[in-house]
Amino acid sequence: MNDNASLVVAGSGIKFISHLTTEARSYIQKSDVVLYLVNDPAMKEWIRLNNPNTESLDKIYSNYHLRIDSYRAITTYILETLKKLQHVCVVLYGHPSLFAQPGLNAVIEAKRLGFYAKILPGISAEDCLIADLMIDTAISGIQSFEATDFLIYKRKFDSCCHLILWQPDVIGIIDHSLQDDCQQGIKYLVNYLGQYYNDDHEVVIYEAAQYPSFEPRIQRLPLKNLSEGTLLPVSTLYIPPAGRSLFDEAMARSLGMDISKLE
Repeated sequence: MNDNASLVVAGSGIKFISHLTTEARSYIQKSDVVLYLVNDPAMKEWIRLNNPNTESLDKIYSNYHLRIDSYRAITTYILETLKKLQHVCVVLYGHPSLFAQPGLNAVIEAKRLGFYAKILPGISAEDCLIADLMIDTAISGIQSFEATDFLIYKRKFDSCCHLILWQPDVIGIIDHSLQDDCQQGIKYLVNYLGQYYNDDHEVVIYEAAQYPSFEPRIQRLPLKNLSEGTLLPVSTLYIPPAGRSLFDEAMARSLGMDISKLE
């Protein structure tokens, strides 16, 4: 393993500075070079102020028509920077391996090439959602899908579990174009969900607060009216459980559980 070079991919979290861990701050400040892809101008400025050798990955990200090509180019650039025998820190918005394929792929490849590489976790939008909506996902379990993936692969899920759908505003979009009208995708989504939930089942459009003292945006509405909600690029769709799962009494007894003490 080369002691003169390393790669650390860190998450900046969602809320400016508040979510940045002490470990991530240390790597940002002490690395030879810091590459970053974050959507908050204040976060970009903080990174530049805390390390004299920084570079934004925004130009690479926007230089390709398809997002998958952007991701591959960013991974390649990270590895090229690492191969110059430098200690490299890459800062990505939110959690660095959640909807952040370039960083994840770079760490995997760097390890394969014999470099020291690791990922530092960050607070994700899902973490914020769980806290702000005050739900305990351990009670009935949680399932999480990207909305387009959810539809085109007809993902099977348990409607008695918590369900999170990412990027519902860009269903079917694989490039960088901004969709002015997401109604077609939402129509298909509502139709698919309608096979598992009734029309009046409450769903939540959620957006985490990006700055301290700001409040999250939480819009509750019935499933049938989802198209009337306000969906933005940072929106996440949460669907609470519809009833309780089937209880296997025989399994519980075989496990030695006292049925009378279970709710």
